[in-house]
Amino acid sequence: MYFFVNLLNSHFLVLKILSAMQNRKILLTIVILLGTHFVNCAQQIDAVNMRKLVITTSALEYLPIRLNAGNFNLGAEMYIANNYSVYANAGVIQSYGSSGGNWLQLSAQSTSGFKLQFEGRRYLNRHKIFDPAVLLFWPHIFQYKSQSLENTGYYISLHSAYQQTSTSRTETQNDYMVERSAIGMHVIIGYQSIKIYGLVIDYSVGLGGQYISSNSKDKLGSNTDNDWPWNKNYDEGSGIFPSFVYQVRIGWGF
Repeated sequence: MYFFVNLLNSHFLVLKILSAMQNRKILLTIVILLGTHFVNCAQQIDAVNMRKLVITTSALEYLPIRLNAGNFNLGAEMYIANNYSVYANAGVIQSYGSSGGNWLQLSAQSTSGFKLQFEGRRYLNRHKIFDPAVLLFWPHIFQYKSQSLENTGYYISLHSAYQQTSTSRTETQNDYMVERSAIGMHVIIGYQSIKIYGLVIDYSVGLGGQYISSNSKDKLGSNTDNDWPWNKNYDEGSGIFPSFVYQVRIGWGF
C-alpha cells in the first residue's frame, strides 16, 4: 500500500514538472512571437522613416509679381525626432527685365538681392486631408495619397525671413538706387506630402508681421510710389506692417 501511494505521488510530481515545462514552453513561444512582432514593426518604422532629408524649392517665389523679379531658391528640411524638424531656404533675387509701372508692378530698371528663410516645425500626426480646405486652397488637391510618416501631414511652424534688395529706378532725367530690407516673423500651418516614390509637395499659409526699411541714393525727390498694399513710400522710410505667407514647395525626399 505504501508503495502505491509513493508511486502515485511520483506520478503527480512528474505531471506537475511536465505541466510546468509545458507552460514555460508556451510562455517562451509567446515571448518569441511578441519579440519577433515588435522587431518587425521596428524594422518597418525604420524603413519608412528613411526620408529624413527633404530638398525643395518654393515655386511661387519665381513669379515676377511686384518688381518683375524672381527668387531663385533652394531649401532643405532635416527631420530631428519626435515629429520635430528644421527647415532653411536661401535664394538669389534677380529681375527678369524692367518692370512696367502698372497698378501691380513698380517701375524699375532692375532688381537684385537675396532672401533667407528659417522654420522650426512640429508635425501633428494628422494625415487625413480636411476636404473643405481643398475648395479654399487648391494646391491641397495634389497632396492626396501621401505616405503616413512622422514628417508628413499637417504641421505648425514658426517661420522667419530676411530679404535684402537693390533696385535701380528712374525719375525725371535721373537714375537712382533704392536699398531695401525686410525682416519678418510668421506662424504657419501647412501640409507636407511625400509620395511613395519620393516626390514632395509642401503647401502652407501663415500670418505675421514684418519690419521694412528702405533708403535711396541720388534721388531728386519726384518719385512717390507706395509699397503696395501698405501705405509706405517704396524708396524711403521704415515701419512695421502685417505680412502674409502663401507657399507651395516642390522637391524630393531622401
